[in-house]
Amino acid sequence: MTKFRFFSILSVIVLFLTLIFTYPNFNNKLPNWWRYVFPANKINLGLDLKGGIFIVLGINEEKIKPIILNEEIKRVKDLLINKNILIRNAYVSELELKIEFFDNQSLSDANKLLTKNFTTSNEDENKILSIDIDESMYLEKKEMLLKQVKDILNNRIDQFGVVESSIQIASNDRIIVQIPGVGESQRSRIIDIISKTALLEFKPVIQESKTKQLILSKYGNEKINNEFLIYEHEVEKDNKNYLVTKKTTELFGTSLSDAFVAYDQLNRPYIAFSLDSKGTEIFSKMTSDNIGNKIAIVLDGKVKSAPVVQEQIFGRGSITGNYTFEQASDLSIILKSGSLPIPISIMQEKTIGPSLGQASIDRGKMTMIVASILIFIFMFIYYKKLGLVCDLALIFNIFSIFGLLSLFGVTLTFPGIAGLVLTLGMAVDGNIIIYERIREEIIKGKEKLLAIEVGFEKSLSTILDANITTLIASFCLFLLGDGPIKGFALTLSIGIFSTIFSNVIFTRVVTKILIKEEVND
Repeated sequence: MTKFRFFSILSVIVLFLTLIFTYPNFNNKLPNWWRYVFPANKINLGLDLKGGIFIVLGINEEKIKPIILNEEIKRVKDLLINKNILIRNAYVSELELKIEFFDNQSLSDANKLLTKNFTTSNEDENKILSIDIDESMYLEKKEMLLKQVKDILNNRIDQFGVVESSIQIASNDRIIVQIPGVGESQRSRIIDIISKTALLEFKPVIQESKTKQLILSKYGNEKINNEFLIYEHEVEKDNKNYLVTKKTTELFGTSLSDAFVAYDQLNRPYIAFSLDSKGTEIFSKMTSDNIGNKIAIVLDGKVKSAPVVQEQIFGRGSITGNYTFEQASDLSIILKSGSLPIPISIMQEKTIGPSLGQASIDRGKMTMIVASILIFIFMFIYYKKLGLVCDLALIFNIFSIFGLLSLFGVTLTFPGIAGLVLTLGMAVDGNIIIYERIREEIIKGKEKLLAIEVGFEKSLSTILDANITTLIASFCLFLLGDGPIKGFALTLSIGIFSTIFSNVIFTRVVTKILIKEEVND
């Protein structure tokens, strides 16, 4: 097979695939068989084009610091206990962990063990070991927690059914959430799903009373503050009870393996859940020890339900309440995705209307149309028939780019449209280089078909060099940029690949066909 025939067949195949990939953008009702044979992805429009919600989430440094330090002190305590070193007390002071021991030998043994990874200092007279938490370690832990928050939020929004969301860590204390296509009716649900910490706890109820004073008089303020918690539980409307539980518990929402909406005999929705093996073991013992008593199911510090345990329960349970289907569905989504490791708050929230997005789309379309027309006119006037080939190659290039964007389900933003317009100009640059080379070869006296072959061969390295250097810059923008910059870099990269094929393969085929007809005439 000759090179020309191979390039011709390849161009036809690419054009056919391009049309297949682009088709789902123009038909929302694809036949059922289509998804089994061809990709059904389409170009998604970004927040600036489609409208939606933009949310900036922040963390409170004063709240996150004790979480990180308490996690660290727990790790240190576990390490010492595993080495059979007895601890009297452990607490946090600024960026310091304080470990108190019963005797100096334990202090000495702990010091030898911990100096491998920490900076420590001794208070022998008080039998206290101080551990300094390095600032870089603290920042590393905080960054890790932010990444966990991002992953959990991604899971929550994905389960909600939004496929075009963007969640990015903007700095060391900010997370930016962009969700295109969300209207005002869904806004409050999305915000509720995003902002809930969703810390789920299962706690046996020790005492129940109609008034808080009775509980305080029995246990006393000091004991309540140190060992117990009092929760307000709304049994019915305007009917509240106060429940007493221990501060700590062994069973958290992290043990949930699944959560989903179910219905009771009166067709009222509730959340059914199942536990993993460890959670099942803890829950079965908890229910076995509390038959006839209540177990409070606490979400973010509020009692959602407090059922009486009738018998030992193993791996399944339920959370009841006066839920609508939407509320039960959202709560199951939150529980299934897991609780956030740190509390977050909404610092900024705005809704971008679809009319603004439509205006951006219209401006983008007009920019591309005007740019394309001007390029078509210039190339035709300056290069005549070869300019017509360039125009055909440009149309092929545009279709190829949109086909690739559709294939990968790219989210197109306004900066992405700017990347496409820039690609059109770069595509013409490649054709100009080729045509000037062909002109030089014709001036040297070569036949047209040979001049075309030599012109394309000599232009190849220049075209590849120019596009590959731009591709490297685009790759760096994609890695280091964020949000709209990534969109610009992605569309530019796809445009570069399409442009190289269009310049080197498609233009070559069409030019040869045109010149062969001219020679035959």
